Amino acid sequence: MSITYIENLSNEFFYELFDYLDGIDIYAAFSNLNHRFQQLLNSSSLLFKIKFDSSSDELYIKIYEHLNKQQICSLYLFISSQNEQFFSSFSIDSSLDHLESLVLSKIEPIILIELLSNLTCLPRLFSLTIDMLYNSNELSDIYELIFELPKLKYFKCSAKDTDINVSLPFALKNQSSTIEYLIINHSCTFNELEVILSYTPQLCRLNFAHTNDNNSTIENILPIRLSNLTYISLNLHYIKFDEFTMFIKNLDCKLKVLRFITWSEDITYLDANQWEELILKYLPQLEKFYFQYYIQIDNAYDSSTYLEDFNQFISSFWIEKKWIFETEMDSFAVIYTIRPYK
Repeated sequence: MSITYIENLSNEFFYELFDYLDGIDIYAAFSNLNHRFQQLLNSSSLLFKIKFDSSSDELYIKIYEHLNKQQICSLYLFISSQNEQFFSSFSIDSSLDHLESLVLSKIEPIILIELLSNLTCLPRLFSLTIDMLYNSNELSDIYELIFELPKLKYFKCSAKDTDINVSLPFALKNQSSTIEYLIINHSCTFNELEVILSYTPQLCRLNFAHTNDNNSTIENILPIRLSNLTYISLNLHYIKFDEFTMFIKNLDCKLKVLRFITWSEDITYLDANQWEELILKYLPQLEKFYFQYYIQIDNAYDSSTYLEDFNQFISSFWIEKKWIFETEMDSFAVIYTIRPYK
């Protein structure tokens, strides 16, 4: 492709092209070309998506230092604490006033807290994703910093430690977060979840995954008012049906979509009448219901125990909702599914 041809291309073409490329690569490729490219690279309408990971070399970091920070809209950081050169030159401050999305992956807790402490100066930070190391078992300070962010709409928090503590007090009236979409992918008791939700009155969508067999019970849970909440996705292992229903009964919301996956030995989950009673009384606006119930196969497994009274799931309630019941078996478990008919 000739230089003359490149020069005749429209700016709109380059904006579309740059949307698929990393900002550092764009700058390195075009910064030494003609004046038009220089103007394009420095245009306030051109926003960069930047990704730093452990493979980022010294040149990559130097190019970042020359970028106009006001042109960065997205940052992905996966940097080892041993990379002192990066953290000595990188800082989050008010110059990143167009930053809308930030991903912090596998960063040491001390560095993570230091970075989070500076995020309140960002006027357009709408999305934050945190994936923590195994030694991050105390998340209270992290959640406190998250709830102080003035514009945050989306927050995802992941950690693989099984012994995690989120010991926060219930939110006061002046401690409301702007979060609308919350994904909790770490060990968390229902009582801790209740406290977290007290900070998010504007919540619309909740994804909660708790797949460990400890700390999954519910004790003295209080009513939770979330008037905007319409979507819940739950992946909860080893929780009894009455504990799940206790959580649902204490949710004051207008739920339209419920997704629920569980491994459990409580076959009450297969009682169609109890599901019907729960939905009619506490989830009257529910439109879509996706449920998967896993029972592990062992030497004592008796299929007849679980195949009784399944005609309950073809009553008028299930037919009107157009929700169907299915059963399948693999080498490890029997999977019972309720889903909308397609």
